[in-house]
Amino acid sequence: MKTICLDFDGVFNDYAGWKGKDFLGEPKEGIKEFLVKLSKKFDKIVIETTRDRLDVAVWLKKHGLEKYIINIYDKKPIATVYIDDRAIKFNGDFKDTLKELEHFNTYWEE
Repeated sequence: MKTICLDFDGVFNDYAGWKGKDFLGEPKEGIKEFLVKLSKKFDKIVIETTRDRLDVAVWLKKHGLEKYIINIYDKKPIATVYIDDRAIKFNGDFKDTLKELEHFNTYWEE
């Protein structure tokens, strides 16, 4: 079974930094269409977040996105691939990874 794991903040919502536990923001434009396409390629779509899982579940339901998500985790689950706005892909070369890390910014910090 192929599973894709998406980070919540910065992928599902308009996120520009922490604004408190109760501020989950609005859905990013295109997220529903993105989830529809992912659901055709993957058996499971899951979320990884440091937020309260119940708060995220309520947010998903409020925005009509809950039917695409199988589970919400507070730890990194086993997945085929991960999508996160705070990630650097490790290509097997530590030197390249350190160079990428030196200049790393999320898309919303640029």
